[in-house]
Amino acid sequence: MPGKRKLQKVPQALYSELSEYSSLLRALSTNDSFDFARRLTEPGPSAKRRKATQESQEEGRENEDTLNTDEEGSQLEAPPRKRRRQIIEDSPAPETSPAPPGIEEDADVPEGNSQPQPREEKPRGRVRKRDTWTRWPLLVKDLRVPEWGLQDEIGALVRQCLRNNPHSSDEDEDGVSSEDVASADAPSWLPHLTQSASGFLSSLFALLAHHTPARPQSMQDRLNPLDWKMVLDIVASCGDVDSTVINNVKTRMEAIYGPHDSPAIARLEVRAATKARAAATFDEADDALFLSTRPRKRQPKRVLEEMDSDDLDDS
Repeated sequence: MPGKRKLQKVPQALYSELSEYSSLLRALSTNDSFDFARRLTEPGPSAKRRKATQESQEEGRENEDTLNTDEEGSQLEAPPRKRRRQIIEDSPAPETSPAPPGIEEDADVPEGNSQPQPREEKPRGRVRKRDTWTRWPLLVKDLRVPEWGLQDEIGALVRQCLRNNPHSSDEDEDGVSSEDVASADAPSWLPHLTQSASGFLSSLFALLAHHTPARPQSMQDRLNPLDWKMVLDIVASCGDVDSTVINNVKTRMEAIYGPHDSPAIARLEVRAATKARAAATFDEADDALFLSTRPRKRQPKRVLEEMDSDDLDDS
């Protein structure tokens, strides 16, 4: 009965090093995917380069799967032909005896070495080929902690806006510059502004996550990725963004991707005008509730004069 040969386990130190290397590659790939500025300005990679990148990623995933199998200590049984070759290789054979027919000789075994080198066996089963994918939800070890947080980014943006759009104030008249005022008041307004921006981004990402784009009728549920046009329409539909912001973003995106006619800005303007008219109507109604009205003069009551019966008879 042929015996089962165990695969050689990878040492723990080497396995940890390879795992950290795989995590580093995934983190670099994730950071490269999140670099939107470069993807918007640079053209996409060629088909040849994309194919080479995909093959290298698939090879790395196959190596990682093999390492995981070795770490768990799973035993893989060789196919019958390989098992037969293994039995013949392990059994001592005389030097004058020729190799059995139908069995290939190992060219890697050097002369004078009675013990042949073990062949590297690949895991059984069909290797699933996957396209370029990103593990979701992302693991903590696959994320690199950014050097600057959201509060630092918002603080830098606010200071830049204050420098570009200075406003005259009482402090400026006293000889204090706007930069000194902004730096002095930074601990007071920055946390509140960061919290407001974080809440807005959370609601925006929730809207994008729950939005199902329009798709053609098909037996398969195929969803196309969201483009910048859909994002603008979704943001405009939520009603939390001003039409000026949408118009600025649309102008910048059209400079890169070309003009696009979107009814989002017109809808926002109509909504703003409707809200203004409704607010004016409600204000008039509220003011009418608190107006004091003078009571009208009461009309004197009409009294019927009493007439004697003699007068009635005479008439």
